[in-house]
Amino acid sequence: MKPKLIVIALSMLVLSGCGDERDSALKLDYIDEHWIVGHYSLNQKATADVGTVLEACTGDLTTTLEGELTVHDTIVVSRPPFTNAGDDFMYKAVTYVEGDQLYAVCRDMVSPNLQAEVVPSFPEQVVTSQPVDRAPVVLPVSASAKRAFLEADVLQDHPFKLEPFGDAVFAFSQALYGEIEIAIDGWPTLFPLHMFEPASVGIGDIQMMFASSESESLPYLLMRYGDGHISSQPLEVTFDATEPAPRFESLEVERLPIDTDVLIPDISYPIFAFHYEKDGKRETSEVTLTYREGTFDTEEERDLRQRFADEQLAIRGAEPYVYVHKKPFNFDETLAYPDVLKAAGTDVDELIDAIKLAEPVKRNGETGEYTRLTIVNGLKGQQFAISFKQRSKKRDVYITDLLSEQTYKLTSGGAETFFSYFPDLKQK
Repeated sequence: MKPKLIVIALSMLVLSGCGDERDSALKLDYIDEHWIVGHYSLNQKATADVGTVLEACTGDLTTTLEGELTVHDTIVVSRPPFTNAGDDFMYKAVTYVEGDQLYAVCRDMVSPNLQAEVVPSFPEQVVTSQPVDRAPVVLPVSASAKRAFLEADVLQDHPFKLEPFGDAVFAFSQALYGEIEIAIDGWPTLFPLHMFEPASVGIGDIQMMFASSESESLPYLLMRYGDGHISSQPLEVTFDATEPAPRFESLEVERLPIDTDVLIPDISYPIFAFHYEKDGKRETSEVTLTYREGTFDTEEERDLRQRFADEQLAIRGAEPYVYVHKKPFNFDETLAYPDVLKAAGTDVDELIDAIKLAEPVKRNGETGEYTRLTIVNGLKGQQFAISFKQRSKKRDVYITDLLSEQTYKLTSGGAETFFSYFPDLKQK
């Protein structure tokens, strides 16, 4: 073969290979303008990169945070509902913790547990810091703290008259991750007394005092946080699910001495004694606090929970979501019909395939009433401008990626598929 023919043949092979790598219209990514980014600890908007926050804890995880720990800022990203149905709301929080290494600790909508990973550095927006213990530390209670309870508005404004027990006060510090369980004679309440996470370290130390509602024969817990806020809740435990929670008539509460400076995990400490009337006799019950240390997800647990969540969404036909809408997405205005149309049916696989197979072109159609096409899939998505061209017997569909500004034309079959999901647009 002559050299010139060899060159031509090689060029054809190269061109043939390039043709196999067709530019796909579908390129899901994080859409910055769909997410609100804020500092949890500073209560203000942040400028951290959305992708950096959403990518946290998606790689190699660690289940232990080594060294003396300092909690820095928490950055929260949330995606408001795209439509008034609210199906596509998403949330993720990442707290940056410093120990022997730098850690990102994540809370998402899939797992009940936190996840943690080692990171090379923190975002520039991370500015605050606060040391934290691994377990709650028992703290002294000052006379001024007791007065704050006794003068609290909740005692004056409560719908039931509450009689406080001024000496029945206990205080503890924040801990890294876990919860405190409160129990009467070994029977815990349905929910923990308090839950600890790195993101909540900033609320400060916690003080608790008992009060009694004589009209209900119920003990009440008053919880005072570092910012001075005081909450109240009845303390009810269920010994028998078929019967109402027990009542405590003529209740008196005694604060018991404690022989530890730190609440060691899984040890129940008697903190209070309840003295009350029952069947004409004076009875005593023991109130204990137990600290349960939190567990970080392993990679296997994280992946299993994510697969399960994805399978549940697939069963419901919930994701991905595909919308056409008249106006761009706006945080201040949730879209509703007829300004937004959701792809009909519960299975949009054929529509997604039609978008994947759209062919790059250098032209577009005419803009109609609906100007946008948006795909939302998990944390990612993609936005297109949409336009049409009416032919004698069919209507062409053009989509322009808003990020790359590349326009694609759906195939003839793809256009038919598109209109089968959005029949309202066939003649618009």
